[in-house]
Amino acid sequence: MIVLTACLGLVACGEDEQPPGPPTSTIYVRNESSTEANLRIKFWSKDYLKVSAGDSDEITFVNEDGINAVQVEAKTRKQWDDCWVTMNVGQTIVVFDAIERIGCRVE
Repeated sequence: MIVLTACLGLVACGEDEQPPGPPTSTIYVRNESSTEANLRIKFWSKDYLKVSAGDSDEITFVNEDGINAVQVEAKTRKQWDDCWVTMNVGQTIVVFDAIERIGCRVE
């Protein structure tokens, strides 16, 4: 019985444990505008996340420094307008139709 327990213990110890990846943070996106919006975190990423009108999504990014606030930029192709906000990690950016342009607010 002791030999069987020791063997099972060694098998469990021999499993490859994956090292934890870099710390990540998330911001949430809700597009209430009438057009597709392209969003990115300024100074952190070059790639834009496309969010269709009426949809929601999230942006997860590597945050090794533990930064709590980021600037998020939203652009549209409809009139090539844009807006940006400074927001805390974990909050939601809402893109909406403003007067002649899109607007951004944080919730």
